[in-house]
Amino acid sequence: MYKRQYRKDAIMHKKFILTSLVIFTSLISGVCLSVQAKELEFAQVSDVHYSLNDEEMDKYLFFLSASIRKNSPDFIVFLGDNVEKSVEEDVIGFMRAVYSLKTPYYLVFGNNDAHRVRGLEKEEYLDIVSAFNHNQNSKDKYYYFKPNGDIVCAVIDATPDFAPSKHGEISDEQLVWLENLLKKYPKRLFLIFQHCPLIPPRDDYNLSFLDSEKYKQLLKNYKNIVLVSSGHYHQESVKKDENGVRHISAPAFKDMPHSYQIIKIIYDENSYKSPENVQVEVTNIKV
Repeated sequence: MYKRQYRKDAIMHKKFILTSLVIFTSLISGVCLSVQAKELEFAQVSDVHYSLNDEEMDKYLFFLSASIRKNSPDFIVFLGDNVEKSVEEDVIGFMRAVYSLKTPYYLVFGNNDAHRVRGLEKEEYLDIVSAFNHNQNSKDKYYYFKPNGDIVCAVIDATPDFAPSKHGEISDEQLVWLENLLKKYPKRLFLIFQHCPLIPPRDDYNLSFLDSEKYKQLLKNYKNIVLVSSGHYHQESVKKDENGVRHISAPAFKDMPHSYQIIKIIYDENSYKSPENVQVEVTNIKV
């Protein structure tokens, strides 16, 4: 009798130990997964519309620089319409105003920034930008950079070359470039930056992206695109397309209360299968 009871107690004890080991292993695995998760944080600033005639803007860009230092993002993207008018003195004024930024920063073309009619040509604009910012090449209207070993950032020129227009558009040549880039880095996560959004915060034909179907189809063909960030509409929003890609619209820095966004990307490249596996946090910051 005592032997039977002893054997029963021993079996129950063994089951308890095994169950505890399973729970402990699960907890350890969860900790390991959380340790494997990585983070990237960047700031995006849109529609500054800098003008030498606006004496207040230098002050707010100074406050922006102080706020950036406080939040310490990995990099900054200016999402276009950096100047109010496409003239040399305003572009130089803007570049001088942001020159104190110690964080690496990158500029996107906006529809106000450069156009052949009534303004600087894009090559002239880039000559000024590259003289102040060593991160940009004077010949690159669109380009990419790699903030770390897991992520590629593609900067798109979605503005027409010839005349000023509020519509966004992308050339076939640039679509080929983007697809080749996606093929070159199939295991990297992609962040795309452009001025005019593909999925806007509101319906407004006057600001819309023209002939966007080829571009949208290209994005559907690849599962490693996490987000597309834009400005142009002076309105913040976050929308998801059918593939889970976030389309983030930034507020206009020019408008009160003079805000920008901090975007945090939390990801684990070992478990990534779709954009839904990436956590994206968007925070509006007032300067």
